[in-house]
Formats: sequence, C-alpha cells, structure tokens
Amino acid sequence: MDYIMDQIKTIFERQFHMKAHETYVSPGRVNIIGGHTDYNGGHVLPFCIDMGISAAISYRKDSKVFVYSENFSDLGILSFHLKSTTYDTKRDYANYISGVYHELLRQGYPITKGMNIALSSNLPVGGGLSSSASLLVLIVSVLNDQFHLGLTGPMVASIAKRVENEYIGVSCGIMDQFIIANGRKNHVMFLNTTNLHYELISINLSEYAFVLVNSNITRKLTESKYNIRQSESSQVLRFLQEHVKIDHVCDLRPEDYDTYEPFLPEETLKKRFRHLINENARVIQAKDAIKRNDFPALGALLNEAHTSVRDLYEVSSEVLDELVTMARDAGSIGSKMIGGGFGGSTLNLVKRSELEIFWNNFTELYQTKYNKSPVMHIVSVEDGVRRNHD
Repeated sequence: MDYIMDQIKTIFERQFHMKAHETYVSPGRVNIIGGHTDYNGGHVLPFCIDMGISAAISYRKDSKVFVYSENFSDLGILSFHLKSTTYDTKRDYANYISGVYHELLRQGYPITKGMNIALSSNLPVGGGLSSSASLLVLIVSVLNDQFHLGLTGPMVASIAKRVENEYIGVSCGIMDQFIIANGRKNHVMFLNTTNLHYELISINLSEYAFVLVNSNITRKLTESKYNIRQSESSQVLRFLQEHVKIDHVCDLRPEDYDTYEPFLPEETLKKRFRHLINENARVIQAKDAIKRNDFPALGALLNEAHTSVRDLYEVSSEVLDELVTMARDAGSIGSKMIGGGFGGSTLNLVKRSELEIFWNNFTELYQTKYNKSPVMHIVSVEDGVRRNHD
C-alpha cells in the first residue's frame, strides 16, 4: 500500500500547507468464514487485506482537531475541540474521530493537544470490508502512538469497538477491530470472540487466490437489519438459557440442535440458532483445512456458509446470491458473501492456474446480466494497522 502513503502526504500538504509529521495505514479485513458468530460467542477466521485507509498527521499546540478526508472532499476540513467531543450530526464522518477522542478522554488518557489529520481510503464504502472499524482502529492507534498511551493491540480493538457500539450506535462484535489491530502478513487469525484468545495461522496462497467482487450495494449497518439479527440471536440465547447453562449461543454444537430446537417458539429463531452453531463448527473445520493446505475442503465450506447465511440467517440479498452463482459458474471452488449482509462483497476462492479463465468468464456473465463491468480485486494477506517508517 505504498502508493496510498505517497498520496496521503501530498493530500495533507495541499490541505494544511505543511509537511506531515507521521503517516499511518489501517487495512480493511475479510472474514473467510464465521458469519455473525462474532457477537454470539463463536470463532471467526479473518485476515487483513491490501486495501485500507491512510492517515497523515501533524501536531498542534492548541486543543483543536482538524480533519480532512479525500473521500469526502466536498465537506472540506471539519473540526472539533477536545472539550466538545459529544456526537454531532453536523460533523458527519468526523464523528468517528471525535468518538475516539471522547472515549479515550472519558477513560482518563492524557490527550492534551489537538491534531491535523488527513485521510484517504481505497476501501469501498459499504463493500463489507469494514471501513468503519478500519478508521476507528486507525485513530485509536495514532493517538496511542503519539501520546504514548501504552495500549496493546487487544486494548486498541476494545476501545474501537466501544466507540462503534456506544458512540456511533452499531451493535457490532469485536472481530473487525481485533484483526485490524493485530493482523499479520501471510497469516489468518483464528479468534475466539469470547475470551479473545487467538492463533495466527500461516496461509499458503501460492496455488490459490482470494478474489473479491463488490456488489456495489452500499448500506449503513445502522440502517440495515443487522441490529435486528443481533436482537434475534439474543432472544435465542434467552430461551436456551432457560434449559441449559450457557453464556453464548455458540457454546452449543451442531449435535445439540435437535435437543434444544423445541424450546425456541418461532421458526425464525430456530433458523438463527441452526445457522450459528453450524457456522461456528465450519470455522473450526476451515482453520484445520488451511493448516492442511486443503483448499478444496475450504472451498466447500465457503459454499456451505453462503447457503446458511442466505437461508437460515437471512442476511444475503438477490444480487449477492447472483454474484455467488456467477462465480461458481465461472470456476471458483468456493464463494460466499462477506460483511454484515444485505450488501457488500463476495469472497471467491480460485485456483491460480485458472485465474484468467475465471476472470474472463465472470466478467462475461456479469456484463451480460448488468450491462457493465464488475469491480473485482485479487486480495493479498497483509499486516494490520501500522505507522509508516520511511
């Protein structure tokens, strides 16, 4: 992502008429498998990608923060004061920045001076690659670094999640923030979202590639059914806890379904329950497949996972389902939607020896259906948030 770094320096100088003191980058993420298990006490299997958000900063002597984003250039430079960090709709996207300041100040961290911040992103907004978590982890990491706050990677993730939950108002889990704060190049993360124990697993992509296809359907999680799904899974947990001692839905296993399904009063809740416990099992199977270098097995699990989020958790969409079908017809060995649902992208596992054939076949199918070219990207597995060292 070196070109992003070079670009952000130029953007900063143009807006603030000085050279930046430091530059940072925070990647997006892809979760290979584990749809909606992260807020249900399950496992997930994400990695950081080679697209993200870059930041250039300079220190200020006063208590004002000035923010400019190249992606929202029409808004110009937005600002707030360290003594006025409560949510303000007029602040637009800069609420993500003020939210981080608000939380760190609330926790008593010594942030005594303001800052000039320029941002630029090549993450598609609404692409399901977690642009919001990337931005929040980026800002927490910048302040942690600049004010020597002593936060560990897991602490950075926890603070970013709190801002998104309580300040922004999205009931997300910890996965996105955690992988972005702790990811490592050429490794996927097997994360237990209950206790945040994790294992970094080497992944060999010499013979296979992950290809992202953007649905071009943007949506805000707060305006989607994401929060409804979280509410439904909470209902599942409450009914189950009347009959079994568990802390999370994903504490149960697929073989427990027949025993506890009768205690759920609605068919919808039974579907959510079935998805969650089977999906959590698939994450463990996918981890083992990667360790064995068994990509055909991984591809089959991706296909199963999409069927489950489509039919049982019901967070897919007609377009996402069409993209998955096209990808399989074009030659992928496994395809599924990623992200919170209802929009975003699909993840497709393709043999490198057949990548060109897949690309051409998919493009032809897509152009026939939508009369335009698809937005596709072969992703690599990269490090998490980091300061740029020139």
